Amino acid sequence: MKILVLLSLCYILIMSFSSFSQSHVSVAEINGANIEYIDIGEGEFNIVIESGVGMGVNYWKPLLRDLQELQQRIIIYSRAGIGKSTDLPDVSLKSSNKRLNDLLATLKVEKGIILVGHSYGGLHAREYAASFSDHISGMVLLDPSHELFSNKLKKLNNEWAENDEKKLNTIMAGNREWAVLQSEYKKGMLSDGGTIMTIPTIVVTSTKNAESDWWIGHSSEGKKVWRNLHSSLIKNNPNSIHITSNVVGHNIPLEKPDLVISSINQLIMIVKANNKALKTN
Repeated sequence: MKILVLLSLCYILIMSFSSFSQSHVSVAEINGANIEYIDIGEGEFNIVIESGVGMGVNYWKPLLRDLQELQQRIIIYSRAGIGKSTDLPDVSLKSSNKRLNDLLATLKVEKGIILVGHSYGGLHAREYAASFSDHISGMVLLDPSHELFSNKLKKLNNEWAENDEKKLNTIMAGNREWAVLQSEYKKGMLSDGGTIMTIPTIVVTSTKNAESDWWIGHSSEGKKVWRNLHSSLIKNNPNSIHITSNVVGHNIPLEKPDLVISSINQLIMIVKANNKALKTN
């Protein structure tokens, strides 16, 4: 009997969560293309979330209740070709950020934006901040991709890195966002020049070893490169914090949602303190 009651409660909770998640997904027409998004909550800031390669609103659904506790406006969207968003020929950082900017304009969001970028979404967040800096109040980068990572790994051990690159490209074959990431690796430069100078920023880095038993990026040497690259992003930024954790892997939002929420809250505190200081002066 107790087992039946527990199963019933689990079913009710699952169905309740599913209904909660689905009820918030909308679709906007942006320049003739559909872009799916979630827009919940309200507050002083607009938290705009950029996802990893091939990820969109579905990835973040388990965090919706946690994100609502921030008591800010939360906007999550799926880039072109992901979820219900129209598949488009150009999924470059520039084109994707233009679509995001048009979506935010449609939603009447122009100021007070805090960008949250996970993994590949970190490149999008940085590029958007460089292009539309007047709109941005701050950034939280969750184990973000870095344009120099591939080249740094090859300097560690070229043969190992090259073999791993071939494996990853085979695994991710057909994923156009993965192809964009590889092109960014080859260029090795984003619009911010690899340094976030003044925008209040929190970078969260996973230093957990042995997430996989073959990729050089998950070796202790690879993780050291990863950490140093993340640190370099904010080395000259007085309004920044670098958080490292060896208990969480790359999928920080799903593995450690409380770390995501606390990082955003810390960033909000920094932004508010800066705004208060500006008013005082």
